[in-house]
Amino acid sequence: MVAYTLEFTNMNTLKFRNMKKVFVLMAMMALALTASAGDVIVNGIRVPSGYQAHIEYSNLVFLKDGETGMSLSTTHGFFYTENMHVGLGIGLIVAPEETYVPVFTSAKYVFNPIGKKVSPTAQMRLGSVFADGATPYADVAFGFRFASDRDFAFSVLMAGSYYAPFNTEVWTYNPVNNKDYYTIEERNLSCISLRVGIEW
Repeated sequence: MVAYTLEFTNMNTLKFRNMKKVFVLMAMMALALTASAGDVIVNGIRVPSGYQAHIEYSNLVFLKDGETGMSLSTTHGFFYTENMHVGLGIGLIVAPEETYVPVFTSAKYVFNPIGKKVSPTAQMRLGSVFADGATPYADVAFGFRFASDRDFAFSVLMAGSYYAPFNTEVWTYNPVNNKDYYTIEERNLSCISLRVGIEW
């Protein structure tokens, strides 16, 4: 009985050691694949590949009344080729009257990025802005991407954004009768903007 117990324990130890070796080998292979996928460098410039996160800041000029605002957004996705990045994003639009939250899909195309520090870039977004409800919008931008020898780049783009007009309630307090009342006003966030972003 004792010998059986010792043999059983040794077999479990052997199985555990073998499994441990398999896991270590798999981890090393995964690291090697990741390193080889991310280490493609041409003329000292890293070729875009794999997962990339973007943070972008924009100065906005609204077309309806010429007032200004700002926007901050983040996009997360993948370079499926060295040219095409596709991802999902969320942002914050600070307008004179109110703050809005856009949620969108993003596609960015980098022209001739292999071995180039400066590449023309086009970007398109489709999504919705959430205020009193969901309002569709579309966004197109053109500019340049500035790459480095590391997995890092920044971009400067001019963008045009169309937002479907929507109605919103504007509440006002009347001290005469001590009551709040509201009016319905149309909002139109369509704008042009200068967009500066970083990716890593």
